[in-house]
Amino acid sequence: MGENLDPGLLYIDGSYTLAQLRARSLEHVLNVRKLDGRWPRVFSVHPIDNYLSYETDGAAFGPPERVQLDPGHVFLRGRFGWRAWLQKATPLNFLVGQIALVRHLVKVVRHEKLQAVRAGDPLLCGLLGLAVAKLTGRPLMIRVNGNNDALRQATGKAIMPRLFRTEKVERFVERLVLSRADSVLVPSENYRQFALSKGADPTRCHEVRYGNLIDPRHTAPVEGRVPLDDPRLTERPFMLYIGRLEALKHSEDCLEVLSRLVAEGQDVALCYAGDGSQRLDLEARSVALGLGDRVHFLGNQTQDALSRMVPMCACILSPITGRALTEVAFGEASIVAYDLDWQKELVIDGASGLMVPARDVDAMVQAAHRILQDPALAEHLGKGARARAYEMLDPELQTELEIAAYDTMLKAKA
Repeated sequence: MGENLDPGLLYIDGSYTLAQLRARSLEHVLNVRKLDGRWPRVFSVHPIDNYLSYETDGAAFGPPERVQLDPGHVFLRGRFGWRAWLQKATPLNFLVGQIALVRHLVKVVRHEKLQAVRAGDPLLCGLLGLAVAKLTGRPLMIRVNGNNDALRQATGKAIMPRLFRTEKVERFVERLVLSRADSVLVPSENYRQFALSKGADPTRCHEVRYGNLIDPRHTAPVEGRVPLDDPRLTERPFMLYIGRLEALKHSEDCLEVLSRLVAEGQDVALCYAGDGSQRLDLEARSVALGLGDRVHFLGNQTQDALSRMVPMCACILSPITGRALTEVAFGEASIVAYDLDWQKELVIDGASGLMVPARDVDAMVQAAHRILQDPALAEHLGKGARARAYEMLDPELQTELEIAAYDTMLKAKA
């Protein structure tokens, strides 16, 4: 790269705002970015951390806010728009704001002599990361956070419709970003194939799974976890869904599973741990089905609460889940999952869970029924899930693989 640079990383990620990270005790997600000291200095960036419709506690317009998390970690809270007086011209305000953010990040990278740029997705974060990398001459690493083609096919909608408007534009951006990335991290074979379909160089794709992102409370022995004192979790056996309540997650299918099990005479409940735009519809639907006292909307939960809740549940319903599927596997939960996305790589039917065809509610009902009626099967699947999680996602190994991916990228760029 031609100049003496210090070990430092610019990490652009829009998964959680700083307020969300703090509220849900997700500090581990931030701390792991240092990779056991491989990056003694990290500048984390959320492009629109202060967008008013998010869980936030700051203004939506203006320059990024700098928050010092610890001596080696700075969080830059990007704004939704450039200036408050432009808020009636929302698209223009947002565009100018993101351009201003790129200029700010370029200055940070140059002034701090950071070595690399990392982006957490191939859409907005990837686009920003590509711009900063090209303007500074730093190598760019992209993490593929989902098979966006499969999600668009399932929902018939763009991933970020308010930003990119159409699926065609999103596919263009993904190809632009992934084909130019110096390194691509893929957490599963499914996601690798998506990256390759967008032009990613197969020699630059590195498989690094979710393991090191998992809060240690989820990998702790199940026997030592103290159950939560919550009557909603103790009045009857309950099935648990963890994730966003959004159409692309098919969380509504879990409600149909409960309805049919209750109709069969099962005394069981359903808990939703998460929130999203579908919540009001799901609440109304549960009342219409006469399930009001059996469906509990727990909202977003802390990592401590989730780690203690998982061993209490009768089974996990996973229509399509990301990192949470890993967390429940480490928690020895018996899992029923759709054959969607990467789930079949972790859930081996009959060994580490029960796998059913995608969107086949009848099959999910039957699988849940088997687990509810057979404690020995539930225990077998739970222990198998934890064993499979360690086999695939050992946190220490994933950290080693991620460090190796960075080292390979920097060596190639030198």
